[in-house]
Amino acid sequence: MFSALSSALSDTFSKPLRGVMMRSLGLALVLLVLAGIAAFYGLEAIPAFGAEWGWPIIDEVVDWLAGAGVVVALILLLMPVSALFAGLFLEEVASAVEGRHYPDDAAGQDQPFVQGLWIAVKFTFLLILLNLIALPLYFVPLVNVIAYWGLNGYLLGREYFELVALRHHTPADARTLRRSKSIRVFIAGVAAAALASIPILNLLTPFFATALMVHLHKKLKA
Repeated sequence: MFSALSSALSDTFSKPLRGVMMRSLGLALVLLVLAGIAAFYGLEAIPAFGAEWGWPIIDEVVDWLAGAGVVVALILLLMPVSALFAGLFLEEVASAVEGRHYPDDAAGQDQPFVQGLWIAVKFTFLLILLNLIALPLYFVPLVNVIAYWGLNGYLLGREYFELVALRHHTPADARTLRRSKSIRVFIAGVAAAALASIPILNLLTPFFATALMVHLHKKLKA
């Protein structure tokens, strides 16, 4: 596992993956900037009522809180949105890692674009939904770390391992392999979740997780 982690970290910052990261992060930032502009235009439509009540400061407080809420929401959405766009390029990431470390092995089969997009959308929706449900736990010291790493470790491990395994197996065989090695897959997922908990570096999570699962899949097959 430690060798897989070390190789995955090296792969994440390698030249082939840097280009993919720039593309996915660029698309994510463009989408969030457009969403932010639309949100702030929407805030302008909020009617002013403080002056009518004799408390004009109310309008300033509402404007400030709404603006801060939009900024916080955009920051929180940066990781899942970047993960969504990264999902469009993860086949390219997996192929680059396989070619770099396992050139003599049979090449994996890329998934069709539409299928990859659908998987990315489903996973992003599930990731956001379950983290929203678990949000109250994130405000409890110590519990928040366990809950975040546990939940996202399971989700990231399951999703990225099967994504890599599908390049070499049928969907049924990929699920069977994951379940038979569930502890190792979960530990690898927790490593990805730990990276996802670090601001800024969390944007690298999809690429690190994909590279890590390529190495883990190769070791499990061996």
